[in-house]
Amino acid sequence: MQERQGQYSRDALNNFLDFAGEKGLLKKATAGARKIASTIVLGILDQNESADLSKIDLESVIQRHRNLATGKIMPRTLATYESRTRIAVGDFLEYVKNPQSWRPSQQRTRKPSKVALPKKPKTATSASESTEFKKREELLRRPSVHIDLQIHISPEATPEQIDQIFASISRHLPWK
Repeated sequence: MQERQGQYSRDALNNFLDFAGEKGLLKKATAGARKIASTIVLGILDQNESADLSKIDLESVIQRHRNLATGKIMPRTLATYESRTRIAVGDFLEYVKNPQSWRPSQQRTRKPSKVALPKKPKTATSASESTEFKKREELLRRPSVHIDLQIHISPEATPEQIDQIFASISRHLPWK
């Protein structure tokens, strides 16, 4: 993939993720998501630190990023970035060691969500409780509307720009 100089660099990681997505070694969306996350998390590294990712203490880097991002990035998003970065760096280092035998880490597959219906009461203690149960059960069986928001952010976006995007979303969209 690259010569020895810069073989383990942050730029080489980004090139690897592009390559893995283009060649079908990873789903393009997965490779892109890992690239964005690792760009954000590893963005705190200076040029010397980012020159060889095999020599960094990744957990320490993730903790440093968490310290800087707390209050700026939502906790669930931060956890997702950290997880994707761990997987991306791990896969990258394994690939560089032996490209021919490398296999990507498991990709998550989405499972359809199941709506949990309330359990039927064993014995109705009153007619009003039974009626209330039937109303709740009917509400759960009705179709619901679920809106997903998908945002495509350029890998060149700075962490500040990404934070501004999410801050704007949280101001303008109601969270329930």
